[in-house]
Amino acid sequence: MTVWAAAAQEPGLQLARGVGDHLPGTVLALTAALLFGLGSVLQHEAAARVAVDGRLPVRAMLRRRTWLLGQAATTAGTGAQVAALALAPVSLVQPLLAAALVAALAVRTVRTRIPPTRVEVIGAGLTVAGIAVFVAAARPGPAALDRSPPGWAVVAAVVAVTLAVALTARLGAGRGAALTCGVTGGLAAGVAAVLVAAGLTVVSAAGVAAALGRPEVWGAVVAGVVSQVGAQQAYGRGSLSASLPALAVLDPLAAVPAARLLLGEHLEPGHAVVWGPAGLVAVLGIVLLTRSSGPSQRPGAAVRR
Repeated sequence: MTVWAAAAQEPGLQLARGVGDHLPGTVLALTAALLFGLGSVLQHEAAARVAVDGRLPVRAMLRRRTWLLGQAATTAGTGAQVAALALAPVSLVQPLLAAALVAALAVRTVRTRIPPTRVEVIGAGLTVAGIAVFVAAARPGPAALDRSPPGWAVVAAVVAVTLAVALTARLGAGRGAALTCGVTGGLAAGVAAVLVAAGLTVVSAAGVAAALGRPEVWGAVVAGVVSQVGAQQAYGRGSLSASLPALAVLDPLAAVPAARLLLGEHLEPGHAVVWGPAGLVAVLGIVLLTRSSGPSQRPGAAVRR
């Protein structure tokens, strides 16, 4: 049983909610966002160099040092994310990962020596601000009692995101394809985060051996692999400005409602008038980012090796 679920059963105690009550998890989530932003830029650079008609030769990718470094950063970010999910609700951790947008823009600017366009700055600002307001107003919190999703729901969610990513694998190169692959990859990542949180609860309550037989654990593994495949497809299809916003923002947009339905996590209903429009502001930011042109599409863009 998780700490907050145990506390909920003691008279006079209330569940911790919001950023201030989950500071360690918040810091780890922001650290994960920085690592994901770095990893996404490096992986996109490598994928863009070896992609052939939108497809990524595996052997060519493994020979790219930039791709390996990007994978290392992404792996470290995943570790930080999992640790954050052990300390804070999914509905808090996943929205904070949108900070990967800002980190990626900064890394890309340094590596290409080309400053972000005004549209990119405004888009990233609106996206991050919208999700930040959502987190502050919604005050995400865990369920009053530990709640595991039913096995059929886990299977259905994993099958759905796997099919979505598999269907987008047939798309060719282009901005629309990168955006579409980013959407499906982000959805898979959101589902994986919810299943990871559920799996951590099982481990805490029953131990590692018992957890290995639970669908949440294997579902989290499969969904995590699928989300990585979706991300690689998105990076290889077109501009980072099309793929990354979708990956970074569809993740929390999928994870928050899934955590509410499957895990019973709590959002502040009385503040919906604030966090609802904040979500729309984030969507506007995504639209602006996908309308801008990435560095690979601008004349004179040069990436450091």
